[in-house]
Amino acid sequence: MKLSVVICLYNTDEKYFENCLKSVRRSTLAADDYEILVINDGSDKDYSRLFEKYSPRVIRTENRGIFKARLLGIREALGDYIAFVDSDDTVSINYHMPMLKYALENGTDIVFNDWAFHTDRTRYCCMADSTLSRDFSVSGDAVLLEFARQGGREHAYFVLWNKLFKGEILKKSAEFLWSTAEEVGKYNYSEDALINFFAFKGSKSTANIHTGYYFYRKHEAQSINVISEESLASKIKLMSKTLDIMLSNIGENAYADEISESIKKWKGLMSRAHYSHAKANKYYHLFDFIKESYHVDKLCRSKFKDSSAYSKNRVLPMNFEKIDEALLRVWESGEISDSSALTYAYTAKFLDYMRAINKEIKLSPSGAVIPKPKFKTVDKILMNDFVYTAGLIFFKKGSKIREFLKRHI
Repeated sequence: MKLSVVICLYNTDEKYFENCLKSVRRSTLAADDYEILVINDGSDKDYSRLFEKYSPRVIRTENRGIFKARLLGIREALGDYIAFVDSDDTVSINYHMPMLKYALENGTDIVFNDWAFHTDRTRYCCMADSTLSRDFSVSGDAVLLEFARQGGREHAYFVLWNKLFKGEILKKSAEFLWSTAEEVGKYNYSEDALINFFAFKGSKSTANIHTGYYFYRKHEAQSINVISEESLASKIKLMSKTLDIMLSNIGENAYADEISESIKKWKGLMSRAHYSHAKANKYYHLFDFIKESYHVDKLCRSKFKDSSAYSKNRVLPMNFEKIDEALLRVWESGEISDSSALTYAYTAKFLDYMRAINKEIKLSPSGAVIPKPKFKTVDKILMNDFVYTAGLIFFKKGSKIREFLKRHI
């Protein structure tokens, strides 16, 4: 087995979960090359219909939290490489196969691919995110340095879902981290940053490609959007613990001092983010707790540069899924009905990739029809760089207006 796609599941809306499974199955990957491994973390809901329809390998446990679910998924994965998909997210058709191909051909330990936000009204990618805006290939001790330098500013580095990992590196990390999971209990925030830290620490090479999108769904039911005083206190506790564990486990690295300084800056960034949330919601009792947890003398609101990775956006077509489904038919049949589809960059890139790996493409009246991309004017206005950046500046992190916009844009 070449690849395991691990999905951790806990009471996810059935509609979202079905979209997730469907997207992973609708792939340019050969069926024999990968497995879908679902870790059902004690869900109360019955997903038997979806399990029968999409045939993942399912392991059910009592509810122990996302951290243990992820670690169990790593332990049980059969693939030489491992990728994660959250149970309410989706991927485009040519997402996992090129990552696996690149890793196998180049011996790369961690491969990134592109990602985008998916809300109820639109899809958009953040073009100031460095993993989307540039190409990179990093090796040796600089792998961990590159991770630490981002300081929490870019989703792309500290989340699990936009990467493919060499399985043996993750498995070694998982065994080490299991004791942490036992100690903390239901580690349900920043656990992906912690797993990433040890994966990057154990890796000797990382690179990125640009062949498709991971769609990170933003909706109000997400735990990250639930900001009660209790939940915020829990996030502060877990994030500060995560960063302290990182600082204590840098080990022997040529860039150890710089890595340490970068993680300390990450602490400062998180203190600003959590202070902004606490202040906006009048959780004044948390102020001293934030200082103590992040070891800062003074509390400051978030700065514009903290969110600068999200200041330049590109709206994706509202009919992206239909375009993707048509491209999958081209992949399977080798036939396309109209070359005018090349006017859309995503389509052109996909067809270029097919040619690069010697997949035949020919014009045929019976070939797949690629829909023209459709965009909503209001989305283009809201995602205009000037408008979006102005929103980041004038609506402070943690403010009710900012949180509303985050959920609805």
